[in-house]
Amino acid sequence: MRLEIVAKEMLVALSSEMGLDISDPNFTDTPQRVAKVFRELLSGEKDTNKQVDEILKKRFPSTGYRGIIFSPNILTYSLCPHHLLPVKYTTALGYIPSDSGYVLGASKLARIVEVLSHRAVLQERLTTDIVSYLDAIQPKGVAVVISGEHFCMRARGVKQQATLETSAVTGVFKTIPEARKEFFDLLLMAENRRR
Repeated sequence: MRLEIVAKEMLVALSSEMGLDISDPNFTDTPQRVAKVFRELLSGEKDTNKQVDEILKKRFPSTGYRGIIFSPNILTYSLCPHHLLPVKYTTALGYIPSDSGYVLGASKLARIVEVLSHRAVLQERLTTDIVSYLDAIQPKGVAVVISGEHFCMRARGVKQQATLETSAVTGVFKTIPEARKEFFDLLLMAENRRR
């Protein structure tokens, strides 16, 4: 309820300062819609650890597969903590299971990324948080690459269509060049298929 009140106050302020005609019928339910947007895009803020732990509980013992488990093109949206404007993330992640570790279903990887991106979080932190949480399945290594389209940069300020790219690697992806190369080759193939 408080979000709706604040959204209404913001409309009144925009009317006063910018001349926005809030008597227009299109603004009738805007405070409720704005509150719903923020609740959805920030749904990962509250009880983040609990939300991710629930997803990680649905894991399976590793059964001898020793290749890369790779999930490209996980599309999520977030809010920039500096301007509260949208950020569109495309995430690719991969991990190599260990003998004593676990594997996750494909949907669980996307769910983890979704929970962690539904926060007002810097892209750099989002990248390292995904890697850190995936350590719970005891992999030989994790690799994450995120491409971010930041509307705080696209719609205002420098008004550039550039993306921000971040990556983080652990374990064998850091210590074995062939593993890192295989991950980035998979990423390149996925990007070529998407074009």
